[in-house]
Amino acid sequence: MNTSGRTPLLRARKIETHFGLEEIYLKLEGTNPNGHKYDRIGEIVIRDALAGGYGTVLFDGPRRYLRSVRAYAEDRGLDILVPLFKNQAWKARDFQGNQLVDLKRVSYDDRIAVIEELCEKRNVYNGATGYHNSHLSILALEEIGNELIERMEDIDSIFVQLSYGYTVSSLYNSFFREWVRGSINGYPQIYSCTIPKGNRIFEDYKQRNEIPSIDDYDIKINKYTKELYIDNTALLEESLKSVRDTSGEILGVDEQTLKEATAFLRKAEHLKVSAEEAYSFAGFYAMARAGKLKGGRHVVILNDARPDLQINRLEDYSEYSAEKLYELVDTFLMQYSDPAVEVNEAIANAMAGGAVFLAQTDGRVEGICVLARSGFEEFFPKYHLAYIGTRAGRKGRGIASSLIDEVINYSQGSVSLHVDLDNARARKLYEKFGFKSKYYRMIYQEEDA
Repeated sequence: MNTSGRTPLLRARKIETHFGLEEIYLKLEGTNPNGHKYDRIGEIVIRDALAGGYGTVLFDGPRRYLRSVRAYAEDRGLDILVPLFKNQAWKARDFQGNQLVDLKRVSYDDRIAVIEELCEKRNVYNGATGYHNSHLSILALEEIGNELIERMEDIDSIFVQLSYGYTVSSLYNSFFREWVRGSINGYPQIYSCTIPKGNRIFEDYKQRNEIPSIDDYDIKINKYTKELYIDNTALLEESLKSVRDTSGEILGVDEQTLKEATAFLRKAEHLKVSAEEAYSFAGFYAMARAGKLKGGRHVVILNDARPDLQINRLEDYSEYSAEKLYELVDTFLMQYSDPAVEVNEAIANAMAGGAVFLAQTDGRVEGICVLARSGFEEFFPKYHLAYIGTRAGRKGRGIASSLIDEVINYSQGSVSLHVDLDNARARKLYEKFGFKSKYYRMIYQEEDA
């Protein structure tokens, strides 16, 4: 399975124009292997379980978290257990009977102690989010902040979705650490966005800041609110400190604004994103619309957003001629393109025995990948990734990642590639997908007389 992290940072130019702001960036966490920010936590939890010599991991938490941990556990050959509490019929649909531990008679308040006792008794790893492994969750999500610091020098504000407080606390840790080291001059303001009523951190924030309560607001527990309706969290003080020390705020977002903002985001930037995971953008949207954001550089962390792309394999030249495919490769690869004779030969090979993939949005080609057939079965990988490129101005949208995913699936992992030694960004992307540097490729070139 691909490693998590190093997700795209998309420059949202259409949204900039709409609101008249200088720079807006969207962190697309939906490009993680299983489509969510939780993959960062799931991967490190399973690594920790393996390091401890465990053969079974018990985990609990939101549905998307369970999906992430399950995928990494199964990939590494670990058995899984999931506690089944009252009113959790969805778990019975998602997991097999022998993977469930019936705890329907356990009260909600006793669940943490019962899970800890169960894990100790059965000698299984406790991977229940918010319980035993909160320190791992913090460490895993700190990488989001580290990636932002690596990509840009100064950030004015960051918008995150608030449930238990892991993301806001992790971002604060990342920026505070780099400030202590002297590598940044200050923190961005952190805005945590959540439901208007029912989140423990927000309720405490309102009380401490003497913000009037909205007692008449009827909060409905549905797919948009259920993961943010939190009555207790161990990160209460850490979350409030993170907001206070960065001069940020906690913002309540009603369901109507959430749906409106999500629809706007999908249309403006061609993204797939669920409304229930778009509170961060909805908070940004509300502030920008009210004129409360000025200039600067703003980042929105989107838990499950990914490009709205169609990846198509060309069967023949009926839609795109060989000349047009060459033009796409040469244009998209820019300074990394090769002589026309080499590109055309690779395209002909790929169409005959390999594959040519196009990434498209609304029929417009945003990326191309030429996968050549090597001619070997054992001596060398069956396929060679000859060319991959994306349209200028569309970098950072996860287009290349989507194409690489398609290549790995199509080739069943029997694939090699070449990368320029000075293209550090491309090397990091390939390494994320499991490519390793095995040897140097040396080509004989006769010296000029």
